[in-house]
Amino acid sequence: MKKIFSAVLLIIFLSSVHVFAAGLRESSSALTEVEIWHSAQGSNAEVFDSIIETFNNTIGKEKGIVATSIYQGKANDVLTKINAASGTDSLPDIAMMDATAATDMNASDYLVTIDALGIDTSKIIECGLSSYTSEKGLLALPFNASALLYYYNKTLYDSLGLSAPETIDQMAYVVSKTGLAGSNGKLLRVGFIGIPTTFELSTFIGSQNGLSYMLDNRNGHDGVATKAVFGEEGTYKTFLLEWKKVFDTGFYSTATTGTTEEFTAGRAAAMLASSSKLATIINSAEGFEVGVASVPMVNENATGGTVISGGALFAFSDNEAVKTVLEYLVSKDVQAIWSEGTGYVPVNTESYETESYRSFLKENPLYKVASDALLSSNPGMTNVWVPSAYSIYYSFQTNIINYLNGTGVDETVSEMESIINSAIKTYREQNL
Repeated sequence: MKKIFSAVLLIIFLSSVHVFAAGLRESSSALTEVEIWHSAQGSNAEVFDSIIETFNNTIGKEKGIVATSIYQGKANDVLTKINAASGTDSLPDIAMMDATAATDMNASDYLVTIDALGIDTSKIIECGLSSYTSEKGLLALPFNASALLYYYNKTLYDSLGLSAPETIDQMAYVVSKTGLAGSNGKLLRVGFIGIPTTFELSTFIGSQNGLSYMLDNRNGHDGVATKAVFGEEGTYKTFLLEWKKVFDTGFYSTATTGTTEEFTAGRAAAMLASSSKLATIINSAEGFEVGVASVPMVNENATGGTVISGGALFAFSDNEAVKTVLEYLVSKDVQAIWSEGTGYVPVNTESYETESYRSFLKENPLYKVASDALLSSNPGMTNVWVPSAYSIYYSFQTNIINYLNGTGVDETVSEMESIINSAIKTYREQNL
């Protein structure tokens, strides 16, 4: 939480622990600390820490604010620690979490909404605002935004005269042509690898019939969901029937782990993954050019598009220092720097007009695919706010695998409905 240090205490603290970024003046009479918990790893963490250091050396120095960034594990780990710290002095001022935290944060007595902070969001991309808005207002400020993409072995596709599929039916055809089996029948290369989860299904279902949701209440954004609606609306069944065509090619791998490694090694010709992985995948591809495209539509009647993914910044302190830090993190220049260094999509619409980002996209055209996909998607498409989010995530994988291996489609849909409705019922009984 907000902490005020006297000059004497600050000197003592800095002499023993080197946690603050350079540029702070010991002569300052008082400093306000803004503590940020985050889940950025590897090179992404380096970029984030660099952004925080720049803040401390510029705006922070001018206004007497010092921001500290603390890695707290993966997004789910951050949520677990936030829940554990709620109601104590251990809560950070800001936390970077993904949409799986939204249900808990919407019910939190300690969350400070972006509206309450008075932050101007007129320059933030509409789909980002929609995905973090509830009946209470804007819960979080989109920051590390990404889009689901179709990754493919462009070298292989070009050699076969193939292009990225626009529908799942076309995808099945392409998979049948890019898979490779040895003389003993063993697959040497699969045409596609991976099982959809909540992440992918929010896009496959959301883009049907103009705009569809997996849960009522706008996927839980207009109040806690009461039930799944993908069964009665037929959207999950429609997806499953189309997805089975890909499986029936015989060149589809149902692996749920190691999919990126299989793709970059050339043992899988295509996969679905976040745009945030683009730089890593391009650099890791072994002997082939990587291509990316928008997610294939479920069928020709779907509108296409993708749900924004990634994460956002949730606030737990209501003061000018927190507001200043958040405004800085989503400013046009910072978002351009963050995108160029990580592959995330800028959430500030003015970032796309900066000279640096325009030059970056010209030199790295694949990065433009994700931003184009998000900006052209129906902003009403939202991620799913469901209780037991990570459990539901894995339940979808099991449910789809069972269907591909012989479970009836109606039984498959009914089972997944029951799993989700049970989780919602338990949550509502315990929290409402």
